[in-house]
Amino acid sequence: MKAYEIFKKRFSKKSLIDIYHKYIIMTPSTGIDGKKADIKFDINYEVNIIINKINNNTYTFSRYKEKLISKGSGKNPRVISIPTVRDRIVLKALHLVLKDLYPECAKTLIPQLMLEDISQQVKNERFRSYIKIDIKNFYPSINHDMLLSKIKNKIRKKTLRSLLIKAITNKTGNNKPDSGVPQGLSISNILAEIYLKDVDATLNNKGFKYYRYVDDVLIFSNEINPKKTLDDIIVLFDKIDLECHDYNLIGSKTKYSRLTGTLDFLGYEITNRKLTVKKEAINKIETSIANIVTSYKYTNKLKPKYINNKLNLRITGCIFEGKRRGWLFYYSQMEDCKVLYKLDNTILNIIKKSNLTDVLIPKKFSKTFMEMKRNKLENHKYIINFDGYNIDEKRKLLAQFMDPAILLTLDDNTVDRIFSKRVRHLVKDLEEDLRENS
Repeated sequence: MKAYEIFKKRFSKKSLIDIYHKYIIMTPSTGIDGKKADIKFDINYEVNIIINKINNNTYTFSRYKEKLISKGSGKNPRVISIPTVRDRIVLKALHLVLKDLYPECAKTLIPQLMLEDISQQVKNERFRSYIKIDIKNFYPSINHDMLLSKIKNKIRKKTLRSLLIKAITNKTGNNKPDSGVPQGLSISNILAEIYLKDVDATLNNKGFKYYRYVDDVLIFSNEINPKKTLDDIIVLFDKIDLECHDYNLIGSKTKYSRLTGTLDFLGYEITNRKLTVKKEAINKIETSIANIVTSYKYTNKLKPKYINNKLNLRITGCIFEGKRRGWLFYYSQMEDCKVLYKLDNTILNIIKKSNLTDVLIPKKFSKTFMEMKRNKLENHKYIINFDGYNIDEKRKLLAQFMDPAILLTLDDNTVDRIFSKRVRHLVKDLEEDLRENS
């Protein structure tokens, strides 16, 4: 199917309404206009506006709302762009068009599968050295002209190109970018993958093992000293306006060395050719759990059942929308189980020091790790499967957050929507423990 046919299909009234109901309804974020994707949102009215404006080539994106996420002390925060609900419908339709045109760029290997392969490569001792590269300010550095030159061969329809240009050059807050792809949009990741498609193809045919996850690159080489290879790759990225961290600087994330040493990648540490969890990642989950415990200790309003569920969800993770979520699922490739027993003891000590042993009954990281090795978790009791909840179980969970009298007045469809919204909020908390893995 040609680009204009795909565009016509994805931007039909039926498709846009389906996009809203499948991807956007009841999601919590609001754009600059403050409108929510709830039952008050007039989807038919909004879709008619979208179609009319696109047909007239007059569609413009509202200024993105700016959200800043801390990257740690001494670092500039990450800028996230939050569109309005109407713009999110258009951006998701654009994302689906790009997925249809570039299916190879839509199938990014998830970290766990990538790390499973990395583990195998390290163990078979085929390679002698590694190169690790971290790209500076990846998304903000993407060159607009270069990106558009890469897509113009497949996307000749001016309306489609115009929408993409407007989307990536739109203001976030008061800043209008001269370069870069805004982070947080549904098109952000696939545009970044398209931008690096040619570089990936080149490096995948160089006789070494190449991995890339967004802006983190790892290469295994047979060279004793791969410095020249690293220099050549830096030049390759430089040709598309991407700057790598200087490997001559102390503490740089760009480095090269023999595989006999210690290597970290995507939150994991490889020592003696075994995968374990970086100390920083362990500290982060410990702090997260300590915060949950202390929030109960110093806040009388929280119910014991609520705080127990929150604590255990942080430990075990969950299954939601067909995906395994949480800290331990992310680190499922670890081979050093001592880490988990230490975490179990740390949690017990935190609870003991807070004098809450009679109130908080934590699950165990070590047991969760064993249980999650099962192929099927759909009917599992130890690890929560929100996808398997029936309507009564959904009402029971919501009773922890809502007035039971109000809950009784709600029909099942409304309960479903509120349940999905609440669980998305819980899952978002889990994902905070995984930010800045590199």
